[in-house]
Amino acid sequence: MNARPAKRAAHGRVHRTEHVSAPVGNLPDRGDLVRWTLFEGLPMAIYAFAGTTPLFLPERFFVGQLEGWVVLENLVGGLLKRAAIAGHGERDADTDALVFNETYTFDDGHSDTLHWTIRKGEAGKYTGLENRLEGEAVGEQAGCAFHWKYTRDTPQAGGKSIKLNFDDWFYAIDDRVCIVRGSAGRAGIPFATAHVTYRKL
Repeated sequence: MNARPAKRAAHGRVHRTEHVSAPVGNLPDRGDLVRWTLFEGLPMAIYAFAGTTPLFLPERFFVGQLEGWVVLENLVGGLLKRAAIAGHGERDADTDALVFNETYTFDDGHSDTLHWTIRKGEAGKYTGLENRLEGEAVGEQAGCAFHWKYTRDTPQAGGKSIKLNFDDWFYAIDDRVCIVRGSAGRAGIPFATAHVTYRKL
């Protein structure tokens, strides 16, 4: 701490002004990048997770039987829906794509089954197809994280469906468990947050 000399105020009292020197030349580490994106409201960057472990690789994690659970909240934390997930995946021997089917059973009685075909590209990039998607799903992976985005005509209770935008972040906990924090929105405006856990059986 650098202190300036004491100064005498006009009314005769002595006061001291101090200046705190900020460190310079320190580059942010990976933890700083993640914290800054969280607290400054900036978009999360996949490269911030490079080198973290355990690795999350969709083509490995989603092979075999899985179960999962979902809590869907509005933007102020109010509960909207709950669901259980049953899933099964396998690698296609001819194309090396991941074929993954998952069924969500919601607390309001309706269910939704997704039939994914996911392919790994170059430099940690992924694409996915599903029969209710608008275009393709796109993803990117680094270290323990996987970022997955898509737009889907999503079934609702009562036989209706709504076109929703999904933006999901997967984080590996260990070889058998991952946690997902996602958002759902319409026309690019989020209105709900999803908290999902997957567990390999």
